Amino acid sequence: MAVTTGSVVSRTAPARPRKQYFNSSRMSEQAFAYWLVVPVLVVLLAIMIYPTLYSIYLSLNSVDVATDTWEAVGLQNYIDAFNSQDVRESIWTTIRYTIYVTLFSTSLAVGGALLLNEKFKGRALLSALVIVPWSVSTYAAAVVFRFMYSPQSGLFDSVLGKLGIVGPGNPIQFLDERTVLISIAIAHAWQFAPLGMYFMLATLQVIPQDLYKVARTDRLNIWRRFRHVIWPYLKTPILIYLVLVTAEAAKVFDIIYFMSGGGPGTASLDLVYNIYKETFVSYNLGYGAAISYILVAIIIVITTVYFLLITMRRKEEQALEIAEAETAWKLEPDAATSAAGGLP
Repeated sequence: MAVTTGSVVSRTAPARPRKQYFNSSRMSEQAFAYWLVVPVLVVLLAIMIYPTLYSIYLSLNSVDVATDTWEAVGLQNYIDAFNSQDVRESIWTTIRYTIYVTLFSTSLAVGGALLLNEKFKGRALLSALVIVPWSVSTYAAAVVFRFMYSPQSGLFDSVLGKLGIVGPGNPIQFLDERTVLISIAIAHAWQFAPLGMYFMLATLQVIPQDLYKVARTDRLNIWRRFRHVIWPYLKTPILIYLVLVTAEAAKVFDIIYFMSGGGPGTASLDLVYNIYKETFVSYNLGYGAAISYILVAIIIVITTVYFLLITMRRKEEQALEIAEAETAWKLEPDAATSAAGGLP
């Protein structure tokens, strides 16, 4: 509405539309989801990309810490690492240790999950106690196992002595050159197995009870029941757990440092301990960085194999589901024809 007073005309100015900088209601769900994770991605990239690029640059240089001088040497650090007998031995030690931990940890995880899946008195208490090794610090676990491995007053030698397996003057040296890797691997598996145990237990609890009833009706023994009823469900979870435990074992440092210090001699000197020795003891920063990327390459190769197996497993499951669906679809017309033919 306009009001005229003399020659002055006053009009009501229209309201300016407000700028909408961010309106989630006008965005697609996919775009809105991307905007939600952008800040997290920025932070993660900032704290991951710079250290990675810096360590790669470090591995291509020879650094004198005393004078803070850098000399570009290209791939010479990698060549020296591959030509080093210590590095080759530490790679072999890492592979052996990874195999030991993987076998022990997976066996404990599957066995413990099968036990906790049964119904017995005290299962709830045992399920709560199983998480204790996972919650214990690595230092505490190393100290406890080192005490139990002691030939003078350790638990294992005492029990073996009571059973008459070892004599009082001939205890087993659990941390000598021949058995130190296996002994540390047992301690490491004891601490890491609860993660896989709960993972496997969650899978076992979704297996239909009808399958167990059919297995009992067919009088299958324990092994055949495990093979035909439980194993098909556990294949994929075990492969996923193997990825985790293999990466964990390949990059281990702390429990070896606390239990054996890389010894006796170099019997437990794995690749990560070698990286620590070269970088923080000898201050060969570029050489230590090059060894660390050799370890990264080994872990990438191993985990890639696991992921290929997981992918193959998923394709087999999908092919089986498609075959079952096609079979059911073919049977439906036959069933309808039979029902129609039976009508008067």
